[in-house]
Amino acid sequence: MSDIDVAAPTPITVIVVDDHEVVRQGTRRMLERDPDVVVVDEVGSVADALAATRRLRPGLLVIDVELPDGSGVDIVRGVIAENLPVRCLMLSAHDDYVYFSEAFAAGAGGYLLKTASAAEFVAAARTVAFGGTVIDGTLSHRLAGRHQQPEDEWIRRLTARELDVIAALVRGRSNKEIAIELGIGLRTIESYVSAILNKLGVRSRTEATIFAIEHHLASPRPTK
Repeated sequence: MSDIDVAAPTPITVIVVDDHEVVRQGTRRMLERDPDVVVVDEVGSVADALAATRRLRPGLLVIDVELPDGSGVDIVRGVIAENLPVRCLMLSAHDDYVYFSEAFAAGAGGYLLKTASAAEFVAAARTVAFGGTVIDGTLSHRLAGRHQQPEDEWIRRLTARELDVIAALVRGRSNKEIAIELGIGLRTIESYVSAILNKLGVRSRTEATIFAIEHHLASPRPTK
């Protein structure tokens, strides 16, 4: 998962979405251990989540996959379709690749299993809220294991510096953090990211991250 520790200039506002009240309350307590996080609402359905997001405009939704009136992925699709400025972190009991891939295809910024520790969960929430990508270690190691060696075709297409940038994306780094880490300008990093998306034939940093792990172009971040 993430090893990013981003200082928050303003509170990270969060809505927790789960149909079990005890889970919502436990999730709230874990999040609010971080002084930068404010949980502004708790809801238990797709419809209520979308209504609350429109009304409160939080920075982050923490979403269970299974809800009474649909899937948590429906929420992700809804906020993307309505262009609502909110990031989405899936918190799920399912370690099935189908659930994971559907969530990221819809536009989620992270997928974390409910077996994660409180510290891992809060770190993941911060990372996703600030634009990073989080993939639970159980899933990321499984994806990486599907390919023992980097695929030559993709290695040939990418420059050494682009591979450095991809490795940073897999660690959840923002463009600014990558620029600092590699010692080059922010605009140059933005150009590298655009080139990477074009070469890999993907549309977003999240898709590039998944592609990199699946094709063994970068190692998944450690989790436990």
